[in-house]
Parts: sequence; structure tokens; C-alpha cells
Amino acid sequence: MAERNGVISLQAFLHKYFAKNGVDEDEMHRYRFIAADGLKELSIHHLPLYKSAVLTIETTNNTADYPDDYSHYVAIAVESQGRWWSFTRATNMVDKSVAGVSGEDLSNYNFIGGPGGVGGENGFYFQDDPKNRRFLFDETYSGTVVVLRYASIGVDVVAYASDDDIEFPVTAERAMEDYLRWQVAEYDGAPVSELLRRKKMYDDSVLMLRGLSMPTVDEIRDLWLGSSNQTFIRLP
Repeated sequence: MAERNGVISLQAFLHKYFAKNGVDEDEMHRYRFIAADGLKELSIHHLPLYKSAVLTIETTNNTADYPDDYSHYVAIAVESQGRWWSFTRATNMVDKSVAGVSGEDLSNYNFIGGPGGVGGENGFYFQDDPKNRRFLFDETYSGTVVVLRYASIGVDVVAYASDDDIEFPVTAERAMEDYLRWQVAEYDGAPVSELLRRKKMYDDSVLMLRGLSMPTVDEIRDLWLGSSNQTFIRLP
């Protein structure tokens, strides 16, 4: 297994922070809650954390629940011959868990396909259902599992009150430290001038962190060339 030098657990980060700032270990529970909030804010707005999860489809209603730390989806897919086959998002899926829903016989109607039809669709469909924190699937897919690629909020629901390690990139340590200094001061009733100073330090750290995720010149070049189907011709 590769060394995990690029990440640090929340627990290890807090012990390190306490040692550097002279904070008593008795404050661990309080600081863990505040730090978890900070990590969630960074993950949602500034530090995208992408994960993959295998979802089991509940076959009665053709649904699958979100992971606890789900923010928004990137793709839903199944593996086929070494490639990911992505499902197509639909907005007209029928929620079978709604009472009274029944099918309609449309065999006597004519349907014409032609210009103006939607292209680029795969044969499997899904619909996002954020209110109920789940996905709906149609019956064209006969399998019981799918792979969800999603953006994580960085913190599982159970992580706030447990000692389970939450890992985050070491590049975010400074932003996390500044977030703790700012939020602890606010909870402790520090003067507004001090809160503004600490908030400014946090904002500066976030800007530095976001700069690390900016695309390089080579990545922009690859994206540009990949979007063109024309070939450059070198003149003699």
C-alpha cells in the first residue's frame, strides 16, 4: 500500500494544533466539533473531495440512498469491458414509492422520433431525489448495484460524535488552523476587531488553498486541444 504522507487525520491534526497553541487536551471534544464544521465548509466550497461508493438498489421501488457524506454527484456508472458506462440523468422518472401510481397503456398512440430528439443518451436512466436523499432508477437496468462517483462534504454524519479518523489533505492544514482560531474566538466572545483579523487570515489561507487546485497551463492546453476535431497543418 502506498504511504499516506499527503493526508492527516483530524485527531492527529488536533493534537498537533494543541501542542503548537498551548491548548489543554480537555478541550478535545469541543475543538473536534468546531474542526469538523471547518472541514465540511472547506470540502463543500473550497476543497473538493471526490469519492466512489458502491450503492445497492432497493428493487421494490428502484431506489438507492445517498452516502452519509454526500454533497452532489459526479457520475453514476457500471463497469463494462474495462470502461465506465454512465447512466443518463432524467427528470421524468416515476417515483414508485408514491401511493396510487399506476401505468398507462399508450399502445394506441403513435410516437415519432426524428430531428430534435435528444442524442448522446445511454440506455440506463436515473433521477436525483435530494428531498429524500436518494436516487431513482428505471427498470431498464436489471442489476442491483451501481458505482457512485460523488463530491463529499468531508465529514460523515457519525464523525462529529465519534473518534473515527477523518482524513484530509495536509495542504489544508493552515486553513484549518486559521478556521479554528477564528471560530473559537467568536464562540469565546472576542472583540469584533480581533474576529475580523482572524477571519482575514482564514480568507487568505483559503485563497492559497484554492490556488493549488487551479489548472496548469498544460492541463488547459490539453483541454483546448481535446475539444477540437481539426488538425493543425504546418505550412511549408
